[in-house]
Amino acid sequence: MSRLLAMHDNLSRATWYGAAIALGLVVAIFTYEVLSRYLLAAPTRWASDVVAFLLLATVFLAAPWLARTQGHVAVTILPDLLPPGAQRASIAAGYLIGAAVCFWATWMCVAETVLLQQRGTMTLTSFRIPKWWLMAVMSYGLLDCGLQFIRAAGARLADEGPTVSPGGAS
Repeated sequence: MSRLLAMHDNLSRATWYGAAIALGLVVAIFTYEVLSRYLLAAPTRWASDVVAFLLLATVFLAAPWLARTQGHVAVTILPDLLPPGAQRASIAAGYLIGAAVCFWATWMCVAETVLLQQRGTMTLTSFRIPKWWLMAVMSYGLLDCGLQFIRAAGARLADEGPTVSPGGAS
């Protein structure tokens, strides 16, 4: 089981790096667009569309690793007021609710991905790609976030030591 979990972590970490590359491309493309537009008087027609696609990829490829490392936003006012056992349970419950929402959204995204692929639907942009590619990235990100939240809930419930809220110190 630990090998499977390590593989899962490696996949999430790899997509994190993919998100970083996509974000770097966003910066490079916008830099090119600004220089092209204002120095050469030759604006691109494709830059904003490609940047939109890359930003979507950045969010959904980075989210699972953020969930894994608890780098997401966490409001811990209520758990911080609870005794350690109740604190662990309330944080784990939050992770489980997050996982349920992610799995529900994954189910919807996968259904839409299949439909878009069957119909051959393309984006309505100057740089046209199959829409299902974007939905597939969203489906992966949501599914992996849900899995990471399940793992976080299990780790929180198994923790017998001092509790540390996701956003705070012990």
